Amino acid sequence: MEQIITLALTLLEQVAPQLAGANATLVTRIIEGLVALIPLLLKEYQSVIPFIQNVIALLRNNNQVTPDQLAQLDVLELQIDAAFDAAATAAQAEDK
Repeated sequence: MEQIITLALTLLEQVAPQLAGANATLVTRIIEGLVALIPLLLKEYQSVIPFIQNVIALLRNNNQVTPDQLAQLDVLELQIDAAFDAAATAAQAEDK
């Protein structure tokens, strides 16, 4: 399953730069997909997080992204950061 997710995110990374002329609806659908996937990916597939971060960065650089969509991307990044911080805290606790 992880290989399929990695493949899908890699493909999304490759097409994201082409979205410069995409309409807001397509960008919204991509963001909605990430919103749906991130909780599962953070829990089960940590290795794909860099791919998600790349997709988020590419979407941020798209001049068609609306302020609302940028706010959604901010929330996604906060979720990723919180999960990373929680994992780091748990690892430090285990080391003690």
